[in-house]
Amino acid sequence: MLGASAAAGATIEYLFDPVCGRSRRAKVRDQASHAAHELTYGLGRLSRDLNNRSRGVAAGTRFRLTGRSVDDRVLHERVRAELGRHLTHPHAVHVSVEDRVARLEGDVLSREARRAARAVRRIPGVKGVDARWHVHRDPSGVPQLQGVGRSRQPVPQLLHQHWAPSARFLAGTAAAALWVLARRFPPVISWTLRGAGAALGARAATNLPLRRLTGINAGRRAIDVNRAISIAARPEEIWPLVSDYSVFARFMPDVREVRRSADGLRSHWEISGPAGRLIRFDAVETSREEGKHIAWKSIEGQLIAHTGAVRLAPEDGGRTRVQVELTYNPVVGAAGHAVARLLGADPVTKLKEDLMRLKSYVEGRRQPVTSR
Repeated sequence: MLGASAAAGATIEYLFDPVCGRSRRAKVRDQASHAAHELTYGLGRLSRDLNNRSRGVAAGTRFRLTGRSVDDRVLHERVRAELGRHLTHPHAVHVSVEDRVARLEGDVLSREARRAARAVRRIPGVKGVDARWHVHRDPSGVPQLQGVGRSRQPVPQLLHQHWAPSARFLAGTAAAALWVLARRFPPVISWTLRGAGAALGARAATNLPLRRLTGINAGRRAIDVNRAISIAARPEEIWPLVSDYSVFARFMPDVREVRRSADGLRSHWEISGPAGRLIRFDAVETSREEGKHIAWKSIEGQLIAHTGAVRLAPEDGGRTRVQVELTYNPVVGAAGHAVARLLGADPVTKLKEDLMRLKSYVEGRRQPVTSR
């Protein structure tokens, strides 16, 4: 009761503060409206996805049971499409279908022949496969098998980087079931099941691969940040500020110092991190087009690996759209980003604040000074 009363009192004081209460209540109202909109949109997508998939499964089952008579022209297109998924050079194979028997002629690699023939045999409506192609162990000496190619084999939904709404729903349901069933097992097995359920639930809720959630083997991409702002100035007025890192400290309080190399391609940064901790890293430019865009990436071995780009696009009325794209891998991946966001120290919040400071800095310099 004491804890609940303290929490209720803190909430009331936060929302009904005489100075900031009105803006806080408006912000909470906007966030609640946005959350309701996202929930409605997500439920609609889930409903449509489940409906379409269930209809597809029912149609496939009905066809396999009752309707195996298919026109040869339709089977020809199905066979061509299936070979494209299993062969690196599908153009080297000629396909003909007669009386629902698929005849395969041409050249194929030995490591792909059996798998492709098996896939064609499983196509609904195919009665048999007559494989008359020439099997080669390596592509040397065969013109049709030259060049770089890759097979496009179907990948299970759970191995995709982004899951479909129905897969996320089923995974979340399975995660909840693991938590419920974990109570019936000994402690070691119980905690193992709960850990697996927590990982599965986090994967379904965020729709991010586990390597991006944890930051392990995620490279420079665990979190994507994309923000833009419109500034009342021409691109040539803004470009000197965004292209010269040494002036960032003028409008970015978290940037303490930036030192550039003699050639201007490499730079050493010192910025204030969470809790005022000093963070140092080195970066190198990857591309630059004067007056339009600049891109960079952190050097290998840095604590927080990241890439970034700034683009300037002119707008009507002498304005400029400044767009910043960041991909970074914080400590503990997306989980660390979530904690930093709760504390207000994540790059998303910082980037929005820095863009507003850049807007104020540029537009403030352009305002004429009136004398009294």
